Amino acid sequence: MKSHAISLQKKELYYVRNFSNRFLHWLMFFSVLVLIPTGWYIGDPTAFYGQGEAWDSYVMGYIRLAHFLAAMTLDISIMVRFYLAFFSLYHRDWYEILPTPRNIIGALKVAGSYITFRKPPFYRHVDPFDGILFLLLHLLMVFQLVTGFQLYVHALSPDYWWAQMIHLGTDWIEWVLGGNQMVRLTHHISLWIMIAGIIVHIYIQVAKTIIWRDGHITSIVGGYKYRDTK
Repeated sequence: MKSHAISLQKKELYYVRNFSNRFLHWLMFFSVLVLIPTGWYIGDPTAFYGQGEAWDSYVMGYIRLAHFLAAMTLDISIMVRFYLAFFSLYHRDWYEILPTPRNIIGALKVAGSYITFRKPPFYRHVDPFDGILFLLLHLLMVFQLVTGFQLYVHALSPDYWWAQMIHLGTDWIEWVLGGNQMVRLTHHISLWIMIAGIIVHIYIQVAKTIIWRDGHITSIVGGYKYRDTK
């Protein structure tokens, strides 16, 4: 009986994400993990407390505080991430996430590889499909922040300087959407769209890591991923 030697796939390490990139990614990730359940509770306060008023045990106050702190963390993280996309000393990746014709074509090819299981070309940082998905998710988070602050500002005193700043920056969204109720509705709908996008993003990264063994998941932890060598 013949024994067949199995040749292991040769790979080499590539440094793809610096510490600031990885740190901001996980900061946004955990901020969203806090925002999703707290936002759900704010929209449906009887989900966990079915009896009495929410203010009676100050549950809503704590939930709103956690939601606000997570929103501020996400807000600052997104601003820093967009700044680094244009001015990073390590890697300015703004051109990798724009829906240019080249990136759209590349994204379609990468999406085709998910269907055919054929390995796409090696992209050191972000492939076009992930780049466009990242852009859409970040824009959706920005929309969530704008609509969220517009909903939040109504609980503040009108003459408070912080409220005046929020009114200055977000009142336009209420006019565009046609009222505060539409702001609330689109804020809730965007939540479920964002959850779906996050699920797709995680599934793709896990699938790529398992199928092609390129270390896509580990790259966001340790900063390195693999490339096949001939």
